[in-house]
Amino acid sequence: MRRLLLCAALLLPLAAEEAVSPTAGAPAASASAAPAPPDSVLRATVYFEVGSDTEELSRCLLPLRRRHPQQELRFVALAPACRTMHDAVNAAQAMVAGVAELPALVLGDDEGDFAALPLRELSPETLHAAEQTASAPQRAEAAAERRYRAKEYLLFARMALAQPMSEEIAELCLTSCRALMNHPKATPADRQLLGLRCLYPLLMQQYARGYRGAHTPETEAKLLEAIAALEAARDTDPNSDLGKQAFAERERLRAARRKARLYE
Repeated sequence: MRRLLLCAALLLPLAAEEAVSPTAGAPAASASAAPAPPDSVLRATVYFEVGSDTEELSRCLLPLRRRHPQQELRFVALAPACRTMHDAVNAAQAMVAGVAELPALVLGDDEGDFAALPLRELSPETLHAAEQTASAPQRAEAAAERRYRAKEYLLFARMALAQPMSEEIAELCLTSCRALMNHPKATPADRQLLGLRCLYPLLMQQYARGYRGAHTPETEAKLLEAIAALEAARDTDPNSDLGKQAFAERERLRAARRKARLYE
């Protein structure tokens, strides 16, 4: 099965089903009787790669059709490599849904998506089990983590695809980057990655845009802000690959500034 490539090319426990008490005077259901399936789930989405065999998709969906004959389906085609922001937004939606393999069936309700099933493994058993995860205790926490990763992915995708980058897009990316770095889900590794790959280059871009052959108080302040972001990324974990890259970039800047002063 093809794995879903969500990184920019340029990235549940089962809850016990509650038993319903029989109505007074009515015979209790047999313990071995299977529960009757609901008429439909609130939302069902099929994520598939562009160019997939539609007949194969229909065949794989038979267990859903039999369990929920009236269920409406939404189909989302994902590009094998994101070349536009439309592609990236679709990929981010799949990340939020928890899709790890294509094609996939995603089930959701008013609170969001709660189960993502590889479509070729769909069966009455896997479908029934997936429906029970709507009440999984860690559902909200897992969904929050996926949303954070999707936002991080979209930031990197926008920076890669929006070239040349306008001032408006650069400011949008800066705002998103800072929000992600300060997010409760951000780990030190996230902050280091975002600081080195997003915050620092965006600030340097703003500095370069304002530089006109000589420093002004504004450009000097912007350069110092970029250097501070670079040093923070370096110091987060100096021994990591990103930390070493940040160290090398800081030394390159230091040497470039010394050389520039000779001509000022």
